[in-house]
Amino acid sequence: MGLPNSHRHRILTVAAAAVLTVGSLAGCADNPEPSGPTPAPSESAEGAAASPVLSPAAARPECPKDSCMTMAVTGDLLLHEGLWSNFATDPAAHDGQNFDFEPLLAGQRPYLENSDIGVCHAETPVAEKGGPYADYPDFQVPPEILTAVKSVGYDACTTASNHTLDHGTEGINRTLATLDEAGLQHTGSYDSQAASEEPLRIHTEAGTVAIVTGTNSVNKKEAEHEWQVDRFRDGKDPTVDPEVAQADIDRAVSQAEKARELGADVVVAAIHSAEEYTDTADDFQVRTGHALADSGAFDAIYGHGSHSVQPIENHNGTWIVYGVGNTVTETAPMMPVNNDGLIARFQFAKAADGSWDVSDLSWAPSSNTQGGQYAWCSAASDSPNGICRSQAQDTQNRERIAQIVNTPSAIDNGLREWLVSEDVPAEN
Repeated sequence: MGLPNSHRHRILTVAAAAVLTVGSLAGCADNPEPSGPTPAPSESAEGAAASPVLSPAAARPECPKDSCMTMAVTGDLLLHEGLWSNFATDPAAHDGQNFDFEPLLAGQRPYLENSDIGVCHAETPVAEKGGPYADYPDFQVPPEILTAVKSVGYDACTTASNHTLDHGTEGINRTLATLDEAGLQHTGSYDSQAASEEPLRIHTEAGTVAIVTGTNSVNKKEAEHEWQVDRFRDGKDPTVDPEVAQADIDRAVSQAEKARELGADVVVAAIHSAEEYTDTADDFQVRTGHALADSGAFDAIYGHGSHSVQPIENHNGTWIVYGVGNTVTETAPMMPVNNDGLIARFQFAKAADGSWDVSDLSWAPSSNTQGGQYAWCSAASDSPNGICRSQAQDTQNRERIAQIVNTPSAIDNGLREWLVSEDVPAEN
């Protein structure tokens, strides 16, 4: 049975369809000196419109309507030296690559294969191949992580975070170029104003999904250009003008509307929050999530940035996944919430009248280690990756996350654990 969702949209026919451990500083205000040269316009804006149609998923939930498409989302790629040093390789034997992160992410393949779209969150800037590298407080991580992201099945990444400006304009442009080289679409930070005005649209055989994002904090750094990083500032922060915060919401709604005019069937918002290591959504997250949902511009909303799993809510028919936790991170022994995460999958269904809604939302818990080694590992009940830490610890992980995400509104509207073993062959 599908999930009820009163928040539906008709397809617009305006144009041709084109859509790691404790130490991630999270400030609220923004202020040092801009750095780096003024970026030259790139092909990013044109590339978004010319993006390919993705191949359909291998399997998914039963589709209750005429057509369905699915999107899997995950949280922060948070790499510290204590993590990335485990994946160093012999560059001479690996085509110039200094790191091979595929083993770190390989456990996600069953989930990404069973999703039409996979979206990661590139939390930090990447370095040039070969370094120099840096972790907290100003990250600059091995670029091979993005090659691995593409290799295991992701299609796009959000990039707006409190670390986006860690290395200024140069860091933004280098990260976007690396994403482009890997074949990953992206949104949240930009190398030109034109690119910032072009909503990300991701095309599947069934329809088109757009993603609009923003970050609460940029760790008190100042962008060289206002358009470089999408924002969701907190209007109750004493350092933030409430009108500026409202303008961020208005921008997101405007981008969502533009995406529909450009052919998007579904629009999803991604919020990067500031308060960290909590298993509840803070006031900023709830206010911002509800404001976006109540605007009527978004079909679903999810978040990252807290480095911890947070509740899932159905707010007046719109799903809000407040925090999906970390995708990968160095282990924090004193901070267990930092070591677990989840992968969430939305299924969007198209009715005969052309309207779309969320027909299924499911989640699978994850561990950042398997067998004592760093590796993303599913702790779901059907154990598609085998045992992560131990059977008892995996069960404890799963039950802890279930208690967090299974709010009354979520349970009442059909939220469930994602068991890839129960997905059925996809037919659009």
